[in-house]
Amino acid sequence: MDLLAACRVLAQLDERGSVTAAAGALGIAQSVASRRLTALEQHLGGALVERTARRAVLTPLGRDLVPTARRLVALAEELELDAERARRRPLTLAVPEACAVRDLAVLDAGGRDAGLRVEPLAAGPVARADLVARQAVRTALLPAPGDEATWTVPLGVGGRVPGEGPVRLERLRTSRRGRGHPDALAGTRLRTAPEDDVPHVRDVLVRAGAAAGLLPGQLPVDGSRTAALAGVLADDDLLLCSALEAQDLGLEWRPLAGVELVRGYRLVGESGDDVRALLAAVAGDLGAALGARRVTGG
Repeated sequence: MDLLAACRVLAQLDERGSVTAAAGALGIAQSVASRRLTALEQHLGGALVERTARRAVLTPLGRDLVPTARRLVALAEELELDAERARRRPLTLAVPEACAVRDLAVLDAGGRDAGLRVEPLAAGPVARADLVARQAVRTALLPAPGDEATWTVPLGVGGRVPGEGPVRLERLRTSRRGRGHPDALAGTRLRTAPEDDVPHVRDVLVRAGAAAGLLPGQLPVDGSRTAALAGVLADDDLLLCSALEAQDLGLEWRPLAGVELVRGYRLVGESGDDVRALLAAVAGDLGAALGARRVTGG
């Protein structure tokens, strides 16, 4: 039997004085209301209603149970309201700080079109992992090696001055000829922001830099994206970044030659349902916000 539905009838019967009026208030047929009361009586093992030709009167047992029936109905209605609020709760998503505001707005709009409220929160890679571990956000884009990633983003260098063709790390070797020499990159630092201070990017860069003869100080890691950009603007350094990120920062972007560096991302969350819902609704928008070149089944 449907205990809650029967309790609704009992509560309405006490309030309205007849099965017909109770059924009308609940929007059901009188026969359905009567069957529910009968089923409740059988379930509880006693008569709840004395039926007369004119009206139905609650028995002492029925009157004693009405307060509990009302509480049960009220709790059920509260549960339904809580469930509705939970369904409307935004799906929080920790994203890289390099994602442009407009791209995140497009992501949000795409989620709404699919009936999903996405609330992006920009943070560094360590902070994103911490947020999802503490369940402070429901989902997060975390760094991953290219072969384990859903999205991969090619990295190159961004600088103040435009150039032609790919940049080779060898061109950054310190030179006694100084920066006035036609090889204007000589002695330039290649800065790394926190987003790329992860093993599958940083370790590859350090090995390639050593092979190219760069000094350790030419591959600094900055504590923030702002500090890295300031170094580029103040000292004519270069910044390891994606093409989309360079565009957002107002830098000229060039690919790297001789070494392949990629950011990899995978979507994680406390609930597999959240991850699947996001991928189904906005996988393309996520890739666009990251500047990804491919989406895999990872």
